[in-house]
Amino acid sequence: MPSYLDRPLSQVRRKDRQLTDEAWIDRFLERAAFGHCAVCHDGQPILNSNLFWYDGSAIWIHTGPVGKFRADTPMEFSTEYASVLVYGDLHIEENPAAKRRALEGLMAKYATHLKEGADYQPMPDADVAQTTVFRLAISERVGKHNVKPADYPAYAYPGESFIDAERAAGRLTVRPKELA
Repeated sequence: MPSYLDRPLSQVRRKDRQLTDEAWIDRFLERAAFGHCAVCHDGQPILNSNLFWYDGSAIWIHTGPVGKFRADTPMEFSTEYASVLVYGDLHIEENPAAKRRALEGLMAKYATHLKEGADYQPMPDADVAQTTVFRLAISERVGKHNVKPADYPAYAYPGESFIDAERAAGRLTVRPKELA
């Protein structure tokens, strides 16, 4: 039995599902609705689902100032998916300007229809100061997918999925896997 823990972080087990297209990975990270950040605190694994903003080189998330995160499989089932795994060092951002930039990036990503000054007040410095902002400095990343042919019966996805958007744009960087 191979030891997967001895392999490089970005080496996927199923090579037929690995994505190496950097532009595709960037598009996915720019569009993904949320992400998960896993940490270990006192030997206890913690998986935190959170909104995030990808600025082209790092991932930014925010949380409250307290909590465990802040303290530092079915078989024979398949579905269509696309994902990106990123690895790196997670740091608490202390610089107020960088924190504000990240929080404004989150607003621009998730509330594109709202405009600062018209729909909401600019963030007061006190709000920025009391918000914990993390910066994940990406050292490695890898894409992974299991794309089905267009006529494959799939579960309905509420809204447009990332894969549907890639198909609609005519990008063939991700091809369907051969179904047995």
